[in-house]
Amino acid sequence: MRGGLLQDPAWADDLVQEAFIRAMGHLDILGMLQPYQRRAWLHRTLKNLFLDEVRRHQRQERLVEQLGGEIASASAASYTPLSLNPFDLVPPRYQDLVEKRYMLGMTSEEIGKELDIPAATVRSRLHLAMKKMRERAEELGVKRET
Repeated sequence: MRGGLLQDPAWADDLVQEAFIRAMGHLDILGMLQPYQRRAWLHRTLKNLFLDEVRRHQRQERLVEQLGGEIASASAASYTPLSLNPFDLVPPRYQDLVEKRYMLGMTSEEIGKELDIPAATVRSRLHLAMKKMRERAEELGVKRET
């Protein structure tokens, strides 16, 4: 992409590859468009993929920072091991869902399709996972930042 949005050539290659994969899924529509419209569609798709990835990375950083900060402050106060991973607070049955949602940035619809369950069930289970995680954090003396 021109304009310097990406400094990492590998990431740029990944985005271009994903854009062309999406284009292959829409060949019927793209075939009806004029060449300038196809270029615009590809440009918009690349931009959206880039923004989605940036947002996913920001969500991931915020979650890890928030959980890591809570655990670090609690460990100093209550001798909880500093090596505790925030995701260790998530019950094992929910870890896959939490990872897909908050680390990989997948939507509940995407997770539901992958796991063959309704998106509403994914959201419900994620809610339960976060509730259990908070309960576990409270047991360990981790204080929530407000």
